[in-house]
Amino acid sequence: MTVTPVLIKVSEAAPRGESVTIQGRYLGGPTTGQVRLGADESGKGGYVFPTSAIQSWTDSQIVLTIPSDAPVGGSWLFVEVAGKQSTGLPYSVRQ
Repeated sequence: MTVTPVLIKVSEAAPRGESVTIQGRYLGGPTTGQVRLGADESGKGGYVFPTSAIQSWTDSQIVLTIPSDAPVGGSWLFVEVAGKQSTGLPYSVRQ
């Protein structure tokens, strides 16, 4: 049985090249999951962080570097693990 990932907290807005920390539960790992930014509230569309952006990934915390091609501005952040989409949190990439 696969548990739905839950996002609890995300670090403050940061510019490209800086780190973002996502805290939650049941976040899986980098081999089964992906992080999506810029999606609408339902999690559709947006920007998927490349594997190279991942600094660390545990079941309760993900640390990423915001890539230079990430969309700037406010949007929603989701984690997908083995096809299951997490709850969403608002997040903004600063200029």
